[in-house]
Amino acid sequence: MYWVFLICAVVAGSVFVVQFLLALVGVGLDSVDFPGDIPDDIPDDIPDDITGDIHGSTMMFGVISFKTVVTALTFFGVSGLGCLAADLNEPVSFVIATAVGLAAMYCVHWTMQLLYRLQADGTVRIQNAMGCSGNVYIPIPPNKSGVGKIQLRVQDQIVEYAAQTSAAEKLTTGTPVQVTEIISPTIVLVEPMVNQSAPSADPTEPEEAAHSH
Repeated sequence: MYWVFLICAVVAGSVFVVQFLLALVGVGLDSVDFPGDIPDDIPDDIPDDITGDIHGSTMMFGVISFKTVVTALTFFGVSGLGCLAADLNEPVSFVIATAVGLAAMYCVHWTMQLLYRLQADGTVRIQNAMGCSGNVYIPIPPNKSGVGKIQLRVQDQIVEYAAQTSAAEKLTTGTPVQVTEIISPTIVLVEPMVNQSAPSADPTEPEEAAHSH
């Protein structure tokens, strides 16, 4: 049992250190992860009776990857050697080392999942345009009779979307509009911002009053 612990600690530990150093310089080992890894994110359109079976049967296998296995073997070997050095018998050392290895495996899996979720997704999603305001880029025909184009800021990026409007008049280039509905994955419904010009008249009133005095 001593040699099993020693081999796991030396071989897996060496890979663990190399993997850690490569991660520091921005080189990942995702390409050598096991191809059988099952993602945690299950599509929403799968029925509950199916997803229940999937989660139940993949709870363990979902955490198995090259990183987690190397981590588990490393901690298994190191903790096993530590237990033997503490004069514990081999069965007890094996149980403790196995528990420590599994715990390390799950900790690395949860940490990696957390890091993946924290990564910013730069993909601009049309759903996020709901309620945003912008300007007409290509004139939009009235009463949903045709498609124009608008330009607006979504997710801190300037994007362009095809747009329709239910307004009775044509929306010309430069007209301020607001997205009121997502018609399709590529088309939005907009309405003119009729109150856009109203506030601009208010600030001039105090100035005119001051000049009159």
